[in-house]
Amino acid sequence: STHLGGVMKFTEEPPYPSYAREESNATLVWDYSVDNPQAKLDGIIFSVQVSGGSFTNMLGVPYNGTVITFPSIPSAYKGRVRIEGRASLVIENVTLQDNIAFKCTLVAKPGAGLDVSSVVQLIVTGM
Repeated sequence: STHLGGVMKFTEEPPYPSYAREESNATLVWDYSVDNPQAKLDGIIFSVQVSGGSFTNMLGVPYNGTVITFPSIPSAYKGRVRIEGRASLVIENVTLQDNIAFKCTLVAKPGAGLDVSSVVQLIVTGM
């Protein structure tokens, strides 16, 4: 990361790729630091890759706010994903369909710099 990324950065990211056993819960652990979160951090967004390679938003946490579920969350993840700790994503009861990429984005406030994203590929193994 460059010196420009010093403002907002991930201090912990899940292994790439991350492995989970079918029917278990997968926990993707992210953590971050922001030198002045009140001024710079708009919030955190978790998204999942969909067909075509783009990402669609699932969950968001506004800075000092409560978790919101985006209308764009794929039906397969409704009620199966939650946020733990500061910025970790838990996917419950994973299936082979969850062999997919997940992304955590630190969203910068307007004018406070660029968003910072981290992508992890989840690999679900059979029982």
